[in-house]
This record gives sequence, C-alpha cells and structure tokens, in this order.
Amino acid sequence: MVRPTTTGRSSVRQQGCSVSAFTLIELLVVITVVGIMAALLLPALSKTKEQARSSACRNNMKQLALAFLMYSEDNEDTFPWPGGQPGRAVNSPVSYAADWCASPDFASLPMSPSSANLPGFGHNAECGSIFPSVTSQPRRDYDESYKQSTDVYRCPSTGSLGESLRVNYSANGWMDPGKRFGTGVVGPKGVLTTAVSDASRKVLLVNETPETMLTAAFLPDAYNRKVMLHLDRANVSFMDGHMESIPSKDFAKWRSPRDKDIYFNAGN
Repeated sequence: MVRPTTTGRSSVRQQGCSVSAFTLIELLVVITVVGIMAALLLPALSKTKEQARSSACRNNMKQLALAFLMYSEDNEDTFPWPGGQPGRAVNSPVSYAADWCASPDFASLPMSPSSANLPGFGHNAECGSIFPSVTSQPRRDYDESYKQSTDVYRCPSTGSLGESLRVNYSANGWMDPGKRFGTGVVGPKGVLTTAVSDASRKVLLVNETPETMLTAAFLPDAYNRKVMLHLDRANVSFMDGHMESIPSKDFAKWRSPRDKDIYFNAGN
C-alpha cells in the first residue's frame, strides 16, 4: 500500500484557521492612540522650536549690545543714539549720524508684509552708526529701494512682517539727547557710558513686536509699543552688555510709573 509523502508543511486550507488580521475597530483604536500621542507631542515640539528661536534672538541682541559698547569706545565713551524721530537720520544724515539705525517715515504705508517691496518701508540698519562694528563693513548712504537685511538685526519669531521691516530690535528711547537722565536730561552728545548709574540694570535694547515698530527707538511710556514674547518672556540687553530673558509680567512692571526710571533712566 502506497502512503502519501509527508512534506512537513500544512495545506493552505489547514493554515486558514490560524490566519489573523486587524479588525476595523482595532484599526480605529490604533489611529486614535496615534492621534492622541501626536496631540501630546506637537506642543512640546512647538515649544522646543520657539526656545531655539529665542536663543537665536538672544545671541543677536548680545552681538548688537557689544557693538553699542564698541561704538562708545571709539566715540569718547558715548553711546549711539536710539533714533526716536521717524525720518531724521534719513533726511539729515550728518546731524543724526549717531543714530544706531535709520528709520524713514513710513507711517502712511500699510504695516503689512505686502509693503515689503515698497520704497521706504522698513528700517535701514546699514545706515546706522553701529553697522561697521556689527558687520566690519562701511555704512551705506540711505537708499529707499535697498531691501537687503542683515541676520543679526532679525528675530526669527517676528514672522513675515518682521522680515519685511528688516530690524526687530529697538534701543532705549531715553538715550536720546534731551530725554530723561537722572534729574535732568541727556546732553547734546548723548549718554556717556561712564555716567550710567547701575549699567547692569539699565535697558539698552528690547526685542519689539513688528506691528507698531515705526522707529528703532523704544520709549517706556509709549504704551502702544509692545515687546516680542518668547514663551511669555521678553529678551532684553543691558548697558553693561549682558543679556536676560525676563518674564513678561516683570517687564510690564519695569514700564510702570513707579519703576521706569529704575530701568530706563540711565542716570537714575
């Protein structure tokens, strides 16, 4: 009697009873779990990205603060001027040569990224007094069609409008001649580094929001001007050159009638 040869493998029909697959319910459960995990991870990823942008912003502000100090060393220990009046360094470049950044008067233009290519829109770092210290390049004469930006003047969190403005930092507006200094006013040459009281507490630069930044000078009592917040903290550099990230509620107190002289009045 001939017996069938045994191959050691079961037939497809025999295997059929052991084949398994995901049911529709199981697939829906897996998709739901993946969705929940993504929802939990995305805020953490977003926070990490903003931390990186804030770090880049602080590094930029540190370089600019050092450039302010380098300028003062070459100019009889006098800080650059903040440039608080729109158009002044553009219309009178000799009279306002000390302005750290030149800002034409573009208040009549829409404060929008769509204005980026319009003549005269934005701030002109290349015309400012600290530009050679920042870039090792000579200052440029004002050109309303010049649109090239320098990365160190840019905060990566300010978006397309900030990119269009080309400068996202503002100097302490009380450093201008005639502004508050101690119980008097800043002299005609500007703020002397040697006359600053408690330089480690006096604001030099802030990272300003682009929406209302019509000049590169930040007045503490101009409450329509706001600072850019990175995870609810404001990046600030000080007159001794150091840099800090300040909780927003603390910076708001610095601008209060009680405290603004402490942090913005260089002679106080």
